[in-house]
Amino acid sequence: MEPTRPPADSVAILGCGPAGLSCALWLKHLGFRPVLIDPGAAPGGQLLRLDRVNRWVLGLPGQTGPELAALYAGHVRDEGIEPWLGRRVVAVAAADGGFRLDLDGAAGKENLTARALVVATGLRPRSREVLDPIPGGGTAHASGQVSYFPLDHLDPALAQPGLRVAVLGGGDNAYCTALDLAGQAVQVHLLLRGQPKAQARFQAEVRALAERGGLAEYPGATLDAFQTTADGIAIDFYREGRQHHIEVDRIFVRAGLVPNTDFPAALGPLARLDLDAEGYVRVDAQRRASQPGVYAIGDVANPALPAVVAAIANGAMAARTLALDLTAPSPPISP
Repeated sequence: MEPTRPPADSVAILGCGPAGLSCALWLKHLGFRPVLIDPGAAPGGQLLRLDRVNRWVLGLPGQTGPELAALYAGHVRDEGIEPWLGRRVVAVAAADGGFRLDLDGAAGKENLTARALVVATGLRPRSREVLDPIPGGGTAHASGQVSYFPLDHLDPALAQPGLRVAVLGGGDNAYCTALDLAGQAVQVHLLLRGQPKAQARFQAEVRALAERGGLAEYPGATLDAFQTTADGIAIDFYREGRQHHIEVDRIFVRAGLVPNTDFPAALGPLARLDLDAEGYVRVDAQRRASQPGVYAIGDVANPALPAVVAAIANGAMAARTLALDLTAPSPPISP
């Protein structure tokens, strides 16, 4: 199939979260043709699942994550930028002073060329890799009674009143999940391998509830086994010299987030990006990545401030850098 060839000033942006949408908007006004590509069904990235009012975005009070996503997506569409949704990038290669991308999705196989690539693939929660090393962990995962996204406990279908729940993790997300659930669950067990990493105020709230019997906190717990039963999931763990056994209806894993940078070899220059020890894309101060013509923005590049407003600024910065780079002489991109 011959490649679909956008104009020579096209830039492919991989990811439709706030960083990618912001980058697209800025590129449009800097004279480029941004092509937003995302495997999801709607623009917005993680905002689509953060169904809680975001009080940190200046000028947009009272907006939940999905509402912010709709505003941002509407803005870029009003500017004539229509995201290419439901498409996965399956191959990338250097071509004609830029890149050729092969896509696959509901519309079938498609190709396009772009002068530059912007990686805005964001983060994902640690999921079954947390449970798989523990006996019975794979079966617990397959039961459908374990969930991983930081705010999925706000879904009434997942956290019904009266449940017995376990929260696994020691950071802010774990402690906030336990606090949210304590008012509706019959029992909340908060298990963490080491000492808490959550903010002191969240720790204080949890301990106050624990003193009143609202939940149980287990720092320094070693998970030994999961057993899926007709009544739920049994968890065996070791702590402070003795064995413990609890039974729960649902488990909420809050083991942190990891960058979406597991790029296979077929993605060419993306698979050769310089990553740090945690898998984040290394970038310079202007958001250039290690491969010529490739930029990285938002959470995938480990920003000092992982927030919506920072992602928007990241997108604008990369667009400005990219515009300057593409209008100046540059060495050819090697295959």
